[in-house]
Amino acid sequence: MTKPQKVKPYLTTRSLLPENQETPIQFINNDSVENQLFFRRNHFTYPTLSYSNYWLPINGVVSAPLLLSMQDILQYPSKTVEVVLECSGDKRNLFEPKTFGEQWEKGAISQGKWKGVPLRTLLEISGIGDGAKEVVVEGYDYGLRTDLDEVYTYTRSLPIEKALHEDTIIAYEYNNQPIPFKHGYPLRLIVPQWYAMASVKWIKQISV
Repeated sequence: MTKPQKVKPYLTTRSLLPENQETPIQFINNDSVENQLFFRRNHFTYPTLSYSNYWLPINGVVSAPLLLSMQDILQYPSKTVEVVLECSGDKRNLFEPKTFGEQWEKGAISQGKWKGVPLRTLLEISGIGDGAKEVVVEGYDYGLRTDLDEVYTYTRSLPIEKALHEDTIIAYEYNNQPIPFKHGYPLRLIVPQWYAMASVKWIKQISV
């Protein structure tokens, strides 16, 4: 008598250009989703960048603008946060009447442990200027928007209070391994308790 084959879970494809893949949550039985099953949400195609020639600028309303290498960043005290990341469109497929956007079922959500440098540390070193209101984080991914005719990079802003929160980090590891490229390698912003669209991948620059 042959043993029944064990079902191997895999991501559910919602779109390929850009790539959007859903976590098979029915197979998740612990509080940390492995890299291969973490949902993928992209607005544009994947960027091209090199770890060996990677620099992170911090500029804007600061007294000492920074240009940090990965080696610089790894020398700062780190913090690990266990965070749920969820797309704001999670469960959109269940809406009645139907609405525009990726038709996620219940798997545009994943949880795991992210390690990195508190954004607050880097902002304090750069010297935030008086009257600063927000921190804008820009990613290397870019493309056309459906509502406008120009090319845009993926960019999000945080109010200064959220940017300085002790759990808002610039992450370089996920579950004790370097962040996979498709999830933001080499650096990804992690903003706990906010929808995942705030957690910018492939950070290009940070502006106060």
